[in-house]
Amino acid sequence: MHKPNRIGGSFLVAFGVILAGILYGSDRCLATVGTVVPSYFYPGTGGPGGVGDGWAAMAAAAPNIPLIAVLNPNSGPLAGPADPNYTTAMTNLENASGKTVAYVFTDDGGTPLASVESQIGTYLTQYGTLIDGFYLDGMSVTPSTLSYYQSIDAYIKGLSPGFTVVGNPGQPYLNGVSPANYLTTADIFDLFEGPGTAPMSDPGFNNYPYGQTWYQSYPAGGFDNTIYDVPSESAMVADVSTAAGLNAGYVYVTDQGAGNPYAQLPSYWDQEVAAITSLPEPAAAGLIAVAATGLLGRRRRYSCPGGPRDRDDRPGRTWRPGGSGSDPFMTRPLYVP
Repeated sequence: MHKPNRIGGSFLVAFGVILAGILYGSDRCLATVGTVVPSYFYPGTGGPGGVGDGWAAMAAAAPNIPLIAVLNPNSGPLAGPADPNYTTAMTNLENASGKTVAYVFTDDGGTPLASVESQIGTYLTQYGTLIDGFYLDGMSVTPSTLSYYQSIDAYIKGLSPGFTVVGNPGQPYLNGVSPANYLTTADIFDLFEGPGTAPMSDPGFNNYPYGQTWYQSYPAGGFDNTIYDVPSESAMVADVSTAAGLNAGYVYVTDQGAGNPYAQLPSYWDQEVAAITSLPEPAAAGLIAVAATGLLGRRRRYSCPGGPRDRDDRPGRTWRPGGSGSDPFMTRPLYVP
């Protein structure tokens, strides 16, 4: 049996620590696991278990975990002026260090690019700098749709290099596209969307990742898991841990199922935030991969003494303390407000 090169391994760890100091500075801390919340509920509604204000609950959690809320008024934007209730909710979330990405349905590449760009423009006209990026649902990256999704990503980054693009293919298959090309279509990929359990022949988180491992060679911050119909707190805690172990840098679990699982936060929301907070930090060596794959120059959350911090690597942006200022094979907008 070949013995591991302990000197080489030690060197890599040491190099990772040194590189972390160079890239991030001695006062910067490692990123934690976060959550992307499909917040398909109106401000003032959608609280944990259907009680209270879900947007306020997300704002309360945002200083403790990296939190990205998905704004989805009506399977996309509503026409007309900004809704002041959404404006207030997103402002409160932003002030708590949370982020908001706006929902656009791409229909497996079938939504015309002009329509996608129009929806993006509507969101930006309505909510301006409260929008931190865009959530591309119904994503299906194949050799024939690769350029379509690359065009959307380039268009969004042309509006602002700091925008985050979250894609939701809902499953981890590359469909004949190389990982390098696949990863040019978004910043974060939801590689699982579906129920917590399913028969062995069906897509369910108990069967994930269906033998696919390619994504485990890349930084966890580029991947997300969304798991619904998980009835108990203990099962939620287990799924959160499993997702993190399968290289998900973001995870959302809910006990909601039939109908619209995203119409409210789960009844165990507070416990889920605590479970995500308790996950271990990524290994220092992972910072090498972050640098090598060019994932710098974006907003990141760091777990630091005294509370989380945001670091915005875009030009002219600085640190601020945290708290300041379905079926995975059918990623259709089945769950709408």
